[in-house]
Formats: sequence, C-alpha cells, structure tokens
Amino acid sequence: MDTSLRSDKNIYIITIKNLVNKLKRNKTLRLFRNFLRLIFNLYIKSLLKKNKNNNSINFIVEKANWAIRWDGIYITKSINRNFQNDISIISSIPEINSNKKVIHFASQYMWLDWEKLLPKRHKYIVSFFHGKHDDSPEVKESIENFLKTQDKIYKVITAANLIQDRLISWGIPKEKIVLIHTGVDTKLFNIPTVYKRNKIRKKLGLKDNDLVIGSFQKDGIGWSEGENPKLIKGPDIFVKTVELISKNFPVTVILTGPARGYIKKELYKRNIKFKHIFLDHYEDIVNYYHALDLYIVSSREEGGPKPMIEAMACGVPLVTTNVGMADDFIRDKINGGLVNSFDPNELAKKSMDILNLEKEKLIQQARKDVLKADWDIVAKLHWESVYKPALDSLNQYKNKL
Repeated sequence: MDTSLRSDKNIYIITIKNLVNKLKRNKTLRLFRNFLRLIFNLYIKSLLKKNKNNNSINFIVEKANWAIRWDGIYITKSINRNFQNDISIISSIPEINSNKKVIHFASQYMWLDWEKLLPKRHKYIVSFFHGKHDDSPEVKESIENFLKTQDKIYKVITAANLIQDRLISWGIPKEKIVLIHTGVDTKLFNIPTVYKRNKIRKKLGLKDNDLVIGSFQKDGIGWSEGENPKLIKGPDIFVKTVELISKNFPVTVILTGPARGYIKKELYKRNIKFKHIFLDHYEDIVNYYHALDLYIVSSREEGGPKPMIEAMACGVPLVTTNVGMADDFIRDKINGGLVNSFDPNELAKKSMDILNLEKEKLIQQARKDVLKADWDIVAKLHWESVYKPALDSLNQYKNKL
C-alpha cells in the first residue's frame, strides 16, 4: 500500500477526532445539542401518547454502560419492586412534561449539561460523588458552576462522609445533603466456593502459587487505548506498589475495563505478568473477583469506589487509600487495609500485612460489614430520605392550587 495514502488517511482521521473532541468541549454546542434532544424526545413521546404515564421519578444517566448507569438500574428496579410499581424510570434525557416530577441526575456533570433547559416545576436531585478544586482546571470550573446552581436543587446525594464534609465546607447547607452509600448486589457479588475459584483460575491459566492482584477501574484518559494515565485514579501508584510486592511474591495482575494502556505498558516494562479481560456484560466481572488474592485501590480521589465494596462482598482481601467511602467501610486489619497516604511503599507494606493475617476471619468480617450497602437497602434510603419527601412536597403544592 502507498504509505502517502495511509498517511493522508491518518491525518483525516486525526482531524475528525479533534473536531469531535472540540465540539464535545464546547459548552454552547453541548447545550444546543441537549436542547434538540429534549425537543425531539417530547415530540416522540407526544406521538406515542406516553406523556400520561405514572412515572413520577426520572433517573438520568449517561448512555455509557458503566457504574453510574448500573446504579440507576438497581435503584429504580428496587423502588418499583418494593414500594410502588412503575413509579421510577431510567433514561438519558429528562422527562419534562406538564406533570410535576422528581428528576434525579446521576452526576453533577449531567446536571450542569441540562440545568439551563429545565423548568422550575420539578424537584431536582443531584448525585455528587467526587471532585475537588485541585484535581484539574476543568473539575474546578465544574465545581464552581455546580455551586452556583445549588438553589435550584432540592437535595444533593453523596456516598461518603469525606465528600459530605467537603460539600458543607463549600457552602452547601447540611440539610440539603443526604448521605447514601453507593450499592452492591450482594447476591451476585458473593464469596465463591473453592471449586468455583479454582475453575476460574484454571481458565485464566493461573498457577496455584500466583499472587493474583486485581485492578478493575478505568484509569486511562478517554475511551480508546488509555495510554495517558488518569492520575486521580492512581495507576502510577498501583504499578509501583505491585512492583514492590512482586519482590516477595510471584505476582499476576488481572485487569478489566477500557483504557488500560498506561498500566499495561508499565507492568510490561517491569516484567510483571498481567491479563487484560474485556467484558461484554458488567455482571461478568464477578468471575474475575473470584480469581483474586488481593484487590488494591490506589486512587487519589474517589466517590466510591465501586470495586471496594464489590471486593468486600466477594471475599477478596482489600487494601485501599483513604478515598471516598474507604473510611466509612474499612476497619484497618479487621476487614481490610487502609492507608492514609499515596505512598506505594506504604500500600505495599499494608498489602503484605493483610496477606499475612488470618484470611478467613478478615473475609467474613468484610462480607458482614458490606451488607449495609446492598442495593435494596440503598434504594430504600433513596426512597425514604429523598424521593418520597420530594413527591410529598410536590403533592402538597398541587393540593394548594
């Protein structure tokens, strides 16, 4: 093939990608795009005569098949099953017909994408999981914009005491904030039998003496190869930690998820074995927890993280930096390991301490402690602490008219 043609093609591809990224970053265009989506959605619903439905709670998530979307799925299913049928729906576009609704945005970023287009008649709820001013200029700007909109918000939900304290320090009234931990499906994420554990390890080609360490969090920038690290997720810390552990144990790292290019390159440079599995379905990830001896969270900033409670539910010894919900769940050397720094040496030392503890006792305690994050409990808290009061408030206003 003519290399000049190949080069021209690459230039065109790069140019198109840059244009798309530029459009995504442009707030005015994003607002206009959402406006068109909203109008189209209302038009289609009117054609289908769906505007007379009974859905009073609208949970707004991104289309991407990742953790926030699954939060919405579990919460809406549980509320519909345990409280009122068909009261809650999940979608990527707010439903703003004439009926007053409770509209829950799964992140502050989604809220900021939509808030200028929304009427005052609804009750708006926003989940704020993580973010601080010094994460990046973009995060700082989004936080400042979020704080400017707080008067439009009925309740802010956050998953960790650490983040709740941060929100209060920024000027959000404590009575507006509701602390509800993010959830885990404790039926799906469970402690495997020895047979099941051995079966998945054999399938992955793991040896009996391999120390298998998991990292299932997206930690690269973007959705392609991810060769540029997303430093708030701590992939650089993870690699250095694993390198230190590998001096004492034959380590194999299991990776899942997209954009893991940086971490794979760094593990390869250090001659540390790894396997990267791409999952077709989120639920399949439980099999890979069942193959692990240790899970390490090395993040500098988190809202959950989800893998922390998934590992606890699956009986995987866990070591984590003190981010997100870690201090709410982890009791050091009782149900896991907690490190109050981002130093790989401390993470590696804590990991080896945890591996030398009585494993069965730690696993059972972690499983017991994580049950408070079962989705049915989390959904009930959403209903009792947020959704029902919001619906009652809307009904009281309606009765006064």
